[in-house]
Amino acid sequence: MHANTVESRAPRRPGPRRTPLGRAALRATLLALLALLGPGVAARAAVPAPAPASAAALHAKRAELQPQLRANTFGEPLVLRSRELPDRLEGDVYAEVAHPMAAVSASVRNAAAICEILFLHLNIRSCAPAADADGGGVSLLAGPKRATGPGAQYHMDYAVHHEVADASHLRVTLSAAQGPMSTTDYRLVFEAVPIDEGHTFVHFGYAYGVGTLARMAMGMYLATAGRDKIGFTVEGVDASGRPKYVRGERAAVERNVMRYYLALQAHRSVTTGSRDERLQARLRAWFALTERHKAQLHEYDLADYLREKGDDLARAAAAR
Repeated sequence: MHANTVESRAPRRPGPRRTPLGRAALRATLLALLALLGPGVAARAAVPAPAPASAAALHAKRAELQPQLRANTFGEPLVLRSRELPDRLEGDVYAEVAHPMAAVSASVRNAAAICEILFLHLNIRSCAPAADADGGGVSLLAGPKRATGPGAQYHMDYAVHHEVADASHLRVTLSAAQGPMSTTDYRLVFEAVPIDEGHTFVHFGYAYGVGTLARMAMGMYLATAGRDKIGFTVEGVDASGRPKYVRGERAAVERNVMRYYLALQAHRSVTTGSRDERLQARLRAWFALTERHKAQLHEYDLADYLREKGDDLARAAAAR
């Protein structure tokens, strides 16, 4: 069964009635969750980047993944993997895209271009090159999917490292050292190698470290507001033969790494028009791509998404 044909809502089991204290606890949980599920938080110090992987290693990964790239539930050559370690959560998307290497590289050529991609994510309220980073960082504001909904907004600064950038290999990392609720070492990694003149193999990775407080906050969320959320990995079948999708923290990582990968796709799919015309077209393209995976990624309709983003842009303009 195709992933996007599965209902995302499991039957609700009766639970205890929430008291005012319970609502307050849930609100606190959602505040913590926002930091966990967003791309990161303000770094106190740069996290040393790992040694860049080679182009040969990425080509070898493509060869290794050929069976999954050719046969999967996504309807395109794409593989999504996630890992839940004792102190870290990681998610990776590997895909073959119908864009030349030079075009893919242009999408992450500098902090401004990276911000154009990140802003498409529904939890990113604003993004701009960091004023003091000399082109080597981005400053974000992240918040809940609705600006008027429960939750807080967080200012975040990411260090951006263009580790490799040539015609045969691209590797860009974004890192933040620490976050709230004992979360640490946030990292976004983008890699690409050419396949032929019109196709590129890309890797998008997303990971962060978790501590005791983060685990507790996530556990509360997953027992309440997030209990019906699912990811993409199939862990088996139910009594009716329907696929059972991963839940919990791995599912959260999978949803976010997919949203960022689709933001790259949406950004690359629109290259003409004025700056505002490109932005509006990319917003619509990103929403359409996420709706292919409604079971995992649907949060609200297109009109709401465009309204929220329009309000975000207006607030950012007023603040300048």
